[in-house]
Amino acid sequence: MTAVAAATRPVAPADRRAVDRWAGTGALVRVALRVERVRLPVWLVAVVGLTAVSASSEADLFPDAASRAARAELMRSPAAVALGGPGYGLDDYTIGAMVANELGAWVSLALAVMSVLLVVRHLRGAEESGLLEVVRSTPVGRDAPVLAAVVVVTLADLVTGLALAAALVGTGLPAAGALAFGLGCGLVGLTFGATAAVAAQLVAHARTASMLGLAAIGAGFALRAAGDVRAPESGSVLSWLSPFGWSQATRAWVDERWWPLALPVLASAAAFGVAALLAERRDLGDGLLPERPGRAHASGRLTGITAVTLRRLGGALAGWAVGVAALCGLVGVLAREVVQFVEDEPALAAFFPEGSGAAADAALSRYLLVAVALAAAAGVQGVAAARVEEVAGRAAHVLAGPVGRVRWLGAQLAVVLGEVAGAVLLGGLVMGLTAASTLDDPSLVGRLLGAALGQVPALWAVTGVAVLVLGAAPRAFALAWAYLGYVALTAMLGGVLPDGSDLASPLRYTPGMPAEPMDWPAVLVLGALAVSLVSGGVLAFRRRDLLA
Repeated sequence: MTAVAAATRPVAPADRRAVDRWAGTGALVRVALRVERVRLPVWLVAVVGLTAVSASSEADLFPDAASRAARAELMRSPAAVALGGPGYGLDDYTIGAMVANELGAWVSLALAVMSVLLVVRHLRGAEESGLLEVVRSTPVGRDAPVLAAVVVVTLADLVTGLALAAALVGTGLPAAGALAFGLGCGLVGLTFGATAAVAAQLVAHARTASMLGLAAIGAGFALRAAGDVRAPESGSVLSWLSPFGWSQATRAWVDERWWPLALPVLASAAAFGVAALLAERRDLGDGLLPERPGRAHASGRLTGITAVTLRRLGGALAGWAVGVAALCGLVGVLAREVVQFVEDEPALAAFFPEGSGAAADAALSRYLLVAVALAAAAGVQGVAAARVEEVAGRAAHVLAGPVGRVRWLGAQLAVVLGEVAGAVLLGGLVMGLTAASTLDDPSLVGRLLGAALGQVPALWAVTGVAVLVLGAAPRAFALAWAYLGYVALTAMLGGVLPDGSDLASPLRYTPGMPAEPMDWPAVLVLGALAVSLVSGGVLAFRRRDLLA
């Protein structure tokens, strides 16, 4: 009788308001999962597959304790600590510790980028396109979109983390360490996804929200790097300010510690709560941060597609250039530490028989590839911005006037290709200046600037793949991001992946200067490939329907 009375009792107004706030969340989650039915599996297969392959390769490359001990000496270098993390378990370097130290930061980085893009796409992106306004016209609660984004990104990160753990157990690694590794990486992604949810409430445009989220990732990685270099074997206070440091503090496959995983859980919950509160305090379509009002009349500098594109994308591309320059500057500053470390470790003579100068050149050339991969991400994002203009309907308005399709897309691609090339050249110059200063070798400025110039055709080829996808199959643009992820991961993990894993990456065929001599045939072929890809994408765009 009591149960019947409770079931039939009218819901109090306060309770009804609380229920209405979340109404429709389940339906929004189902819709979001359907929309992401291609993107999320691609991310999962790419991240999990490459991590499992890398773990298996490390077991083959370092089969005995002596080879792993030599590898551990390399991982003690400041450059390795800055880019990989503190060297837990180096005194008894097992394959598990090797996976955690050498892959953990990069896997977490990939999941963080995935989470930021996912959350912004379903919050600010849906709002900017007008879809959220249509959804809110139905019986959907005010906070349901934020909660749906929370559920989707949580599922994506946790499923990917558990899949990582299962795949690593399948390679023969202990289950406890695999679970700590997988959950740690997944929770890093969730933390930055929550950060992106807050950013989506602050600004009015998805592109700006994405840049804020990616900037947070860069700041977190830089904090972790600076903190680990200051305290290589334990991490400093700066390391504990970064979600990347929380994940690595689990010490997977060394002596698993589970309590650090509580930090990203609490931080994510707090950030998502803040995002929900902010969403209630703003109007649909607006951000909490006021936008600067524009002029009543455009200046003469905004005449033409190229000028408008520079105005629209200049800030985002400049941000990527700053990130590339910062990474290259960090590597250049640490060049002296790499040389000193190799000179102090006689066991490393087998790796660098030509001396410590060869070690410095090898490190500079390897990290220059990482900078090129970062610049390639800017290129793919710039091409994706053209698709955004198309989907939003602004391209149709421009193309209805005296502007042809080739001119419209070509002008935007000229800006993107020019700025990403400038970013790589700026990175090469900064790396050259800092390395020349720390190593007292002025020739490094010209050598590294030339090395960066030699990477430009490969960079344009990666961007050209995105252009081809835009022109031929725009609805499958996630393939361009997946290809970028493949290129970036094979560049970062080239030393541990099986031979031939990077056959489809243009970076495989670029001359590894300054450690290797210039290879003009390869550069010219890559240049021709880039021209073919971009031209093919532009021609395909010319022939297809808008919004195809």
